[in-house]
Amino acid sequence: MIFGTLIFSTFKEALEKKIILVIFIVIALIVFLMLAFLNLDSVVGMNDLLKMQGEEGYRQGIIEFENVLISQPTFLVVFSLLIVLSASFIPSMLEKGSVDVLLSKPISRVNIILGKYISVVLFAFLIIAFLISLIWLMISIKSGIWHFPYLQSIIWFTFIFAVLYSLVLLTGVLTQSTVLSIIINLLLLFPVTGLLAAREALMLGFLSSDVAKGIINFFYYIFPKPWDLREMCVILISGGTIESWQPLITSVLFMLAMLSISIYYFSKKDY
Repeated sequence: MIFGTLIFSTFKEALEKKIILVIFIVIALIVFLMLAFLNLDSVVGMNDLLKMQGEEGYRQGIIEFENVLISQPTFLVVFSLLIVLSASFIPSMLEKGSVDVLLSKPISRVNIILGKYISVVLFAFLIIAFLISLIWLMISIKSGIWHFPYLQSIIWFTFIFAVLYSLVLLTGVLTQSTVLSIIINLLLLFPVTGLLAAREALMLGFLSSDVAKGIINFFYYIFPKPWDLREMCVILISGGTIESWQPLITSVLFMLAMLSISIYYFSKKDY
């Protein structure tokens, strides 16, 4: 009942702030661009060329094309948008008047934080599921290749958002500022975690100091790893195997740490 109320209030707030309208417009634009792209003569010609390579070659070409659609630039745009759209939920909840009404109800502060967190993650899940399902459906109908493992990216992307939103939640609770939440988390998404994910190629190759390398590796392990998780997603939906689950494990630990700190601070704060 408690979680249901918080979920309802989150969706109601998204509707009032026109967040759902913005999302609808963005998704409609993406779908329109996808349809236009899939009907280009060059794409149709490439499709015919892939068919000439045999059934297996054609299927592999379609899978690689689907993977391109969740490439790093697309990933950055989608998650930047999700962070911007979700950053205001906690500060608005903590505004004078809103938080007073919320705390006057027979709801524990732990349940308030967890309920808000779960409701926003669920909101993001619906957006991600709708967008990826639409893209997958258009490609599948156009190509005739129904690559169902691609839908696993919905779960992976939702998990990545859940990890990132744990820090959005914490910064929102600490600062009660939407702007600061957006800035801090966009910096974390890129360039911080982006550079750390490529630390061996971009950083360690230019450093001779073991101390500097140790510091960089330290920050790599304590920060979330959205880019590594995206790579794991691509590997799995392509039929590959994961060599190390370290990015997943450390990202889960980061998420739990951020949630724990948020709950502790919110429980002790006198509003």
